[in-house]
Amino acid sequence: ENIGGTVGYTIRLESKCSSNTKLLFCTTGILLKRMEEDPDLVGVTHVFVDEVHERSLESDFLLMVLRDLMFRRFDDPTCPKIVLMSATLDAELFNRYFEGAPSVKFPGRAFPVTELYLEDAIELTRHVV
Repeated sequence: ENIGGTVGYTIRLESKCSSNTKLLFCTTGILLKRMEEDPDLVGVTHVFVDEVHERSLESDFLLMVLRDLMFRRFDDPTCPKIVLMSATLDAELFNRYFEGAPSVKFPGRAFPVTELYLEDAIELTRHVV
């Protein structure tokens, strides 16, 4: 299936989605823009915010707007579920901000990482420049 069918994305000057799109990846700015026009996010079932520990004015504002949405529509079963994700998240900080919303912690492990640079790749592949 091509991008823009079931799965799509929208960034500032480009959009690959359709009326059939069920999973949309977008930037914080795009989501905030949509919420200007549709503050209740009608038809949206879930909002995933990844790397939530990377704080900025825009991301903090998004969390504020999502928190407001969550409390405004708390008893509404069609209210989108808000999922905050981070490998280095201070869960307690966000748990307090969202007033005791449930949290889930998945154990993980770090894998060794080797940094290679262009010179290393040339040497490893014996490529002649």
